[in-house]
Amino acid sequence: MSELPQPGQGRTAERFVALWDLAAGSPSTGRLGEAHHDGVAILREAGRVPPDGATFGVWAAGGPNPVVLERGPAGLRLRGSKHWCSGASLVSHALITASEAGRSTSSLVCVEMATPGVTVCEPTWTSPAFAGVDTRTVAFDVALGDDAVVGTDDWYLRRPGFWWGAVGVAACWAGCAAGLVDRARTRWPRDAHALAHLGAVTADLAAMRAVLADAATQIDAAGPTDPDGHARALQVRHTVDLLVADVTTRVARALGPGPLAHDDDLHLVLIETDLFRRQCHGERDLA
Repeated sequence: MSELPQPGQGRTAERFVALWDLAAGSPSTGRLGEAHHDGVAILREAGRVPPDGATFGVWAAGGPNPVVLERGPAGLRLRGSKHWCSGASLVSHALITASEAGRSTSSLVCVEMATPGVTVCEPTWTSPAFAGVDTRTVAFDVALGDDAVVGTDDWYLRRPGFWWGAVGVAACWAGCAAGLVDRARTRWPRDAHALAHLGAVTADLAAMRAVLADAATQIDAAGPTDPDGHARALQVRHTVDLLVADVTTRVARALGPGPLAHDDDLHLVLIETDLFRRQCHGERDLA
C-alpha cells in the first residue's frame, strides 16, 4: 500500500483526499486503509521507519481485562485483552495503547501479530456492516523488547498528530457518503422532490470537501505543537457527522425501500456509512 503524505507537512489536503477516495470506493477498505495509514504516520511522528510491507492496525479502545505493559527483571511483558481490534486477522502489526503498570499513564507499543502469545479471539461481530474488516478482541501475553515501545507517558494522546488523524477519519466518513451517492445515482428518480434531495446531497459533499480542505490548510500552517488541533478536530468531525447524516437520510428518502431492499451493495454501503460515523462521540465531543 503506497504511503500517503505525512500530515502537518504541507500536503495534508492530499492525504485527506486520498482517504476520502479510499472510503468512497469501499467503506471497508477505507476503514482498514485509514488505520494502516494512521499507523504509518504515528511511527513517522515518533521518528521510526515502518517495516517494509507491513500493514497496521491501531488499537486504542478500552474494555475488560485491559492491556498492561509490565516492566520486570526479565524485561517488558504485555498482558491483557484489547477490544474493537479492526483487521485483527488481517494486519501484520498493531500499534496498541497499554496502561503502564504502577502508573496512571499509558504507553504505545508496536507488536508483530505473528509473535508467540498473541491470540486473536473468536469473532463476535454479527452485523453485515464491516464484516470483512474482521473486528475482534485480541489477547496478549507477550514478551517485548525495548524497541517495541513507541511512546510513553501518554505520548499517543499528547502528540499533535492524534488530532490530525481524527480529521482523517472524518475524511473517510465523507468519502463513504460520496460513494453512497455515486452508487445511488443510477437509481435516482427524476421527480422534483427526488431531484431536490440530489441537489442537497451534492451541496453536502461540496461543503465537506471545503471543511476538510480548510482543516488541512490550518494543520499545515499550525506547526508541530498545534494548540488548536483538539478543538479543530472536534468541530470538523461534528460538521462532517451532521452532513453525512443528511446524505444518508436523503438518499433513503429519495430512493425509497426498493433499491435498499434489492441492491445488496447499496444497502451495505448505507449501513456501513452510518456505522463508521458513529466513531464520532456525538454530544460528548461538544461538551
